[in-house]
Amino acid sequence: MTVLHRILGRALAGAGLLACLAAPAHAAGFPDRPISIIVPYTPGGSSDVVARLLGQQLAVELKQSVVVENKPGAGATLGTSLVAKAAPDGYTVLLADNAQTTAPSLYPRLPYDAVKSFTALGMVGIAPAMLLSNQPSGLRSVKDMRDDVERNRRGYTIGVGSGSPSHLISAFFQRRSELNLMMVPYKGASQAATDVLGGQIDLIFTNPASAAQYLQSGRMNAIGMTGTERLPSLPNVATFQEQGVKGLENVKYWFAVLAPAGLPADVSDKWHAALAATLAHPEVKRRLAELGITQVAMTPEQLQGFIAEDRETWANVVKENGMQLQ
Repeated sequence: MTVLHRILGRALAGAGLLACLAAPAHAAGFPDRPISIIVPYTPGGSSDVVARLLGQQLAVELKQSVVVENKPGAGATLGTSLVAKAAPDGYTVLLADNAQTTAPSLYPRLPYDAVKSFTALGMVGIAPAMLLSNQPSGLRSVKDMRDDVERNRRGYTIGVGSGSPSHLISAFFQRRSELNLMMVPYKGASQAATDVLGGQIDLIFTNPASAAQYLQSGRMNAIGMTGTERLPSLPNVATFQEQGVKGLENVKYWFAVLAPAGLPADVSDKWHAALAATLAHPEVKRRLAELGITQVAMTPEQLQGFIAEDRETWANVVKENGMQLQ
């Protein structure tokens, strides 16, 4: 048994017992106690920021307390597993991101199915992946990187969370750009960012929500980003497509809210309505835009299909790069 499976086994034993004891909820009495949004990462990251932003307005819409709980570990699969095994009553939901669709290919024996084990409640939005360097490096574009390689005959170190979306995006960028990247594993994005700032490593991939503080302070440079259009909030950051690196146009970070499979339809409908109202609130819309997150309207059925398709996309990337974690 691997370390991953031992960690998940201990965590899920308790969650499974709770699921067996709990009876399904129905909308007539829902919600009559506090709701938990599980974030499968440490506090302070983009998923945590998004969850807390949503939680504040969801509490208003649902007329009930909403608590954000951070459950990091095992490449985001620990917190995800806890939600998959929780009672399908609407009181425990997941703020999901790309790890939902990258983990199945990297961890082939996960105790949940990325699609079948969950009820889709709503898409929050998407954001491009941004490649950052520290300010003293002088690297501000893919051309700068290539010129530097030509002069110094070197590759680059890039910090990644082992098995995380940033790990796969880095591998995909390396393949498309034909630049040599040495992946340096980190337990969390914050430590990787600290080491970029300190010059211990050269680069990190992150999303605009996490990048903003470093770019606004001038401590990091943005080399480029995925997607086909520049962000209104970061108009000076060029896409990789503009810089001649093709194939990264559809690579993106995304955020969505999921519940355990088997959620009663009336509870699901109430959740979907509350989430839609939350995302339509002017302050929530403004903050998401500031974070570089573009809202995307999807029905729960469309979100379920999106997750299934994204899982296949990353399965191909993993296969092409020969990546797998045990």
